[in-house]
Amino acid sequence: MTSQLKGRRRIGLTLIEVMIATTLTLLLLLSLAQGFKSLSETVSAGRSRLALNDQLRGISSLLRMDLEGITVDSTNPQKYTAATGYFKYYDGPLSDTSATLFNYLQTGTVEQRVGSNRWGDIDDILMFTSKAKDGDWFQGKVPLALLYINNLNKGLAVPISTQAQWAAAWATDVNIASQYAEIAWFMRPLDAFGGLTAQEITGGIYGPVPPEIEVIDSERYVDLNGDGVLDPDGMPDKLALCRRVLLVRPDLDISRNALTNQAFVGLDPQLTMSPFSWSSVNPNAGRYMMRFAYQRSDVSVRAVRSEFAAFNSATGIMTLQTNSLSDLQLPENRFAHYIRPLPNSSTTLPMLALTSESSSTGNFLALFDEVCGAVSPAFSSVNLTPTDRGFIPASFFRTQITLDSTNPSRVGASRATLEEIVASNVVAFDIKGYDRSVKLLASPGADGGWGTRGVDDDLATPLAVDDLLEAGWPGTDDLSLSPSDPGYSRIVALAASASPVSKSGAFVDIDWSRKVINAPHRLASGKQRIGMAGFPSLPTSIASLWVSNLSGVQLTSTNSIEPSFSFVRSGAVSLLPPSGSPIAYQPCFDTFTDFYESDGQVMETVSGMIVFAREGLIRFGESRPPLILVPDLGTDGLGNDDFEKETSPPIPYFLPAIQATIRVQDYSAGTLQQISVVHDLTNL
Repeated sequence: MTSQLKGRRRIGLTLIEVMIATTLTLLLLLSLAQGFKSLSETVSAGRSRLALNDQLRGISSLLRMDLEGITVDSTNPQKYTAATGYFKYYDGPLSDTSATLFNYLQTGTVEQRVGSNRWGDIDDILMFTSKAKDGDWFQGKVPLALLYINNLNKGLAVPISTQAQWAAAWATDVNIASQYAEIAWFMRPLDAFGGLTAQEITGGIYGPVPPEIEVIDSERYVDLNGDGVLDPDGMPDKLALCRRVLLVRPDLDISRNALTNQAFVGLDPQLTMSPFSWSSVNPNAGRYMMRFAYQRSDVSVRAVRSEFAAFNSATGIMTLQTNSLSDLQLPENRFAHYIRPLPNSSTTLPMLALTSESSSTGNFLALFDEVCGAVSPAFSSVNLTPTDRGFIPASFFRTQITLDSTNPSRVGASRATLEEIVASNVVAFDIKGYDRSVKLLASPGADGGWGTRGVDDDLATPLAVDDLLEAGWPGTDDLSLSPSDPGYSRIVALAASASPVSKSGAFVDIDWSRKVINAPHRLASGKQRIGMAGFPSLPTSIASLWVSNLSGVQLTSTNSIEPSFSFVRSGAVSLLPPSGSPIAYQPCFDTFTDFYESDGQVMETVSGMIVFAREGLIRFGESRPPLILVPDLGTDGLGNDDFEKETSPPIPYFLPAIQATIRVQDYSAGTLQQISVVHDLTNL
């Protein structure tokens, strides 16, 4: 029997062999699937990068075209008689590394330690007047009623007369064009649905504060407090890069007078773009005064009191007038600017009408407040974070209205058109200015020693290993850091071993000193400001490192650092009398104007710091405060005129160039692309 079994041929596979073959086959199929998956991801990522590159080229081309038409020259401040418009760049408290530093952890994976590193600077604003290329025109929409009002004011007949006809004309948009425009580039958080809630209160009752959208910060990335639960990263979940174009058309007379008042009587204020009346006690009345004009028209306008209202009346009808390039030199006439009343019957100088979205969820406000920090002990003994910082309000966006079917003179519904949105996948819009005097510092790199740690790179005699002469030695890991690099704050804070200056000149944020001081770092004991809090007194050896053209600070006689006096004199910093606490801290470069030095009005002072606007608010119905000083001494040709000037540009230096960095993300493919646009301002 045994011999017979041995002689048989086996015609099948054992169970073990079948299992081995099946396993090998599955492994082969798995490898093929993984290969196809990797190939598919590579192709998708490549396609995503190409799409993002195309998108960035389109955005950068549009921005370059706008910048090439800037109407101002290199003079700072601008001469009002020159009618040149303006250029302004506001640098918000966030920087390109704020989100990363806010979420930084000492331990964990790389992704956990540098959580949210995709986010860059998102709160900068770029505003200027621009001229279209020859043969080209800026386009915009306005209600048909504005053209009818212009005709009436110029003695021409219009084909309408009844209230219903005027309501229909207000609800009908027509296209107009101009060679000149006021242009603003900025970021804006969106709501949970990727839009903007623009619905105003219906029935003709509008409060001074419109309903604002809530900034959603719910995406969880990092465990900030170590409780085992991931926390929001402090950045809005949905953001859009926006571009607002307001046509400069001073030829249009849209003011409200006895003849054209019929276009407004009995109609909804939102429908007729009516400004709110100025209030000397409610700051929001000024902040949101122009919101209906911004919602309904693409023309650059300003608010004035109607000529048929009593000049000194406590209340009165406000009307709109179109801006010229000369008018736009004055900050109070520009898009998204306002003047805030103060409790001593005076006002601030013009500043941006920003909103901090105080109803926001997550860590959004915590991030903003941390990078704001204390403004300065020179301002107040109380660490008060300014409220006027953040974003341009959602209520300033273009809005489409629908008339009430039961009452055609009322607005039945309104919604944001989102026409301003250039892209909704932008995670950074960072504007920097070129600072010729800023100092770049050498860093010993990761090995902690100058040159190569433990090696005498320069073979100095006598033998000296890792001395300062080896800083930046070729082939080593030494770095040259600018204030835009997160490590700068650590190096400059080490007063005892000040790092050598490697060179001067870099693109930096305006007010970079304050951002570096307040750069949050996560230490074992929690988030702390490294080495200093506020603006301290520093050793002479390093105090000068904090001061440059765009640093926003100045040195006192005791080497203490305080905010630049020009910030206060320009209104970029506004103080609340009599305490001197800051109510606005808006570092910016502005070509400004010399108009305030020859307008016949005086600027009052508090503790030697100019905090009030010119008394030109008479146009809003405010009475002129009593004169304490002689006005316009800075232009009388006698004495120290520069010292006697009442106002100053926020940065009293010429800005050679700006750099705009735009970063976009493909959320589905997980890819990021970035582009930088550098614009030379010396050839204007």
